[in-house]
Amino acid sequence: MQPLRLAVVGCGAAARSCHLTALPHVPQIRLTALIDPDPEQARAALRWYTDQGGSAEDVVIARSVEEAADAFDAAVVAVPHTAHAAVAGDLLARGKHVLLEKPMATSAADAEALAAAAAAAPDTHLVMAHPRRLFPANAWVRGLIQDGGLGTVTRVRWTEGHPYSWEPVSWSMFDRRLAGGGVLTDTASHVFDILLWWLGPDVEVVDYVDDSLGGVEADAVATLRIGGVETVLELSRVRALGISCVVTGTEAEVSVGTDFPAGECTLITASGEELHRGDVRAVPPAQDEWDDLFVEQLRNFAAVCSGADVAPHATAEDGLRVARLIEQCYTGPARRPLAQPWLTGTTLTGTTLTGTTSRSVA
Repeated sequence: MQPLRLAVVGCGAAARSCHLTALPHVPQIRLTALIDPDPEQARAALRWYTDQGGSAEDVVIARSVEEAADAFDAAVVAVPHTAHAAVAGDLLARGKHVLLEKPMATSAADAEALAAAAAAAPDTHLVMAHPRRLFPANAWVRGLIQDGGLGTVTRVRWTEGHPYSWEPVSWSMFDRRLAGGGVLTDTASHVFDILLWWLGPDVEVVDYVDDSLGGVEADAVATLRIGGVETVLELSRVRALGISCVVTGTEAEVSVGTDFPAGECTLITASGEELHRGDVRAVPPAQDEWDDLFVEQLRNFAAVCSGADVAPHATAEDGLRVARLIEQCYTGPARRPLAQPWLTGTTLTGTTLTGTTSRSVA
């Protein structure tokens, strides 16, 4: 079988450090196009790709999908968030398979339209790039929940915060017109997917606070009820909150790191017996190495596109659920402003966050 001809649309940091680094190790796929409105970015991405061992032979450099449409059959979409819906929708209309970076779209309506377009063309596949499902610790926790190893899950606490350290190629992540939002749109796209994967699709936003003031938020706290489980998620791009998740059940409690690798993971029974402490073994399709996460993601995408009897690691429906939940946080009645005590006219609400007293604008 001939390798899948692949375009990468959007040649920034995510395309380079994730997808283009992995592609030379996926013989089922051949890179045939790099597409970016800035040809210099596409050429820089091609140099990156060849440095990783990829071949530049027959790779088309183009400014738009239309220019290169005959050169590929499938695409990785890694454009700014607010362009996801338009670019992925155009590709699906052209009969191209799509591996779409998170979030699926920056509105629930756009995500629903994409999911509908994919469903209407069953021979064209829309797959979400949700690589945290391949983290060994996340897969381990899901297994514990599904197998009843924790008893009935009663509470989840997820904390993930540190000064922003990703090395972007552009400033799109800090411009709401391009990013759609801040840490909730970016990091919570991953976290919400894992929480829904663990606990099921039924979700209610109980409370949501952030510090956006109309821009991209750096701090956010969401209190949710997922599958009836009280779930609190605290995220920051500016504060060192740590990276941990604790899932409490009636029979046991599990604690894992939320970064990769997870570091020390623990499983302790309600009576205090320690059942596990240390690393977690990667059970396929989970992967032990960072680059292998994206190799596996691309292998799975190629298999799905080939028509093999293989389920995608993350579907359009998974992306749609995340997009809906993000929108509920941003636009729902539970949203409140986060504490910003340097502003005048603020009053205490009595809620205490990690290292921050919550206030509301009077």
